[in-house]
Amino acid sequence: MSDEMVDAPETAETDQALSRALTRALRGTPGVVDVFDAHPVVEAAVTLVAEGLELAEPTGLVDVDRSGGLLSVAAHVATDVAVPTPQTLARAADLVRQTVAELGAGADEVVVSVTARLVEAPLEAAPPAE
Repeated sequence: MSDEMVDAPETAETDQALSRALTRALRGTPGVVDVFDAHPVVEAAVTLVAEGLELAEPTGLVDVDRSGGLLSVAAHVATDVAVPTPQTLARAADLVRQTVAELGAGADEVVVSVTARLVEAPLEAAPPAE
């Protein structure tokens, strides 16, 4: 059995933790209103069912994929209409790179893709009931 096969479950757990950390970080990014699931649709559906049956620990919404020494990170966000979307996406991509570096993701090269799936006004609290 190769070393890659032995390390696969540990890497998957590490990538899930990285995905959760990146999801949290992106939610705190100025101009980001929400974070959407960036995983492929079938994978996201299977994960959702497994989490519902308590067969799997919840994963983050950011897609983290490894291939050799390459770490690929994809995120889909909703951006605030009051902040230029290109600035928000650049800020979010920088934050992803910084977070990956701080957490020591163990990759020779990191490729980051952050896309806006929705541009909307930030959610406001409901007005007080009279």
